[in-house]
Amino acid sequence: MSFARGLEGTSGQAKWLDGRPATYSTEDDSLRMTSSPGTDWWAFPGHNAANGPAYVTTVSDSHIDHDFVASLLINGNWIQQYDQGTLFLHVTTNEEVKWVKAGVERENGCNYISVVVTQKYSDWSILSPPAALDLSNQPIRIFAARKKDDLVISFGSKESTIENSTMMREIKGFFHDLKIQSFNIGAMACSPSKQDGVSVFFSDFRLKWSNSDE
Repeated sequence: MSFARGLEGTSGQAKWLDGRPATYSTEDDSLRMTSSPGTDWWAFPGHNAANGPAYVTTVSDSHIDHDFVASLLINGNWIQQYDQGTLFLHVTTNEEVKWVKAGVERENGCNYISVVVTQKYSDWSILSPPAALDLSNQPIRIFAARKKDDLVISFGSKESTIENSTMMREIKGFFHDLKIQSFNIGAMACSPSKQDGVSVFFSDFRLKWSNSDE
């Protein structure tokens, strides 16, 4: 199975939300890509960067309002300031575009677990990984779980499940009263530095659904 192919409740295949990266390959359920320099997803007054390559699958209309747990393994060669590899959720409504990126980000010479939530403007939070999780040579598993109106971001090691993951962020009301036109979810890598791109390996993308009315 290739990355995102055949996932229940989706289009059953992946597409590039933005332009393709300079270098990428897919094999089995994995995706390896190297972003171009000067790419990012980041918004504040007077600035709206939205050109980081994102390889995503589209959620079917039948599942738009269902709860879910998505997870993705991420491993990268984090070198430059703000190098990133993330699980990426992108929602378009009749009024706005909202998105969340959660994964690894390089900041001041260290690798952090990072979450950015954008609802008009971006906010940013980072967390030092536990000692047992060395982000320079180990993959991290990122989870995103919808619980009715809310979205919860958590993380763990390669072997982790949602039940024993560590919560990093609860985004209250992210899905509240939305009239969703499109909902895409998958992998994104970007490198805001203008020197070089970042090479990231994504694998084991999972998406499990439940009916939010249950």
